[in-house]
Amino acid sequence: MILVYMMTWSDEYKIGLPVIDSQHKRLFNLIDELNEAIETGLEIKDVEKLFAGLKQYTTRHFQLEEKYMMESNYPGLEEQQKSHDYFSKKFIALGNEIGEGSIKPTVIQTIKEELAQWLKSHVTGLDVKFGEYYLQQK
Repeated sequence: MILVYMMTWSDEYKIGLPVIDSQHKRLFNLIDELNEAIETGLEIKDVEKLFAGLKQYTTRHFQLEEKYMMESNYPGLEEQQKSHDYFSKKFIALGNEIGEGSIKPTVIQTIKEELAQWLKSHVTGLDVKFGEYYLQQK
């Protein structure tokens, strides 16, 4: 049996930059879409759509976030880049595994657990620190 983890956006995840907060909300929505797809009988096309959304999210979001960090001379940029790189590589590997035509429950569970855990720890940890720094620099 696959456990379902719903990600509900709350103010505790805000970092204080509206565009970044909006993109973080989108990631929460992607997790919920994955949960819904699993509950309703996951098909390969649904997974591929969700991974396309994740790819779009990571590309646009990480570039924008790192641009803000570079412009403000954020001292934690390297740590952020490493965290972003970990996220991207992990989900590309899982996406490749799904792209081989099989959707194993363990793969889906790993995606959900990794995504939820990474998002919570990254946003409430590294991103909040950056938000505080950025707002002080303004």
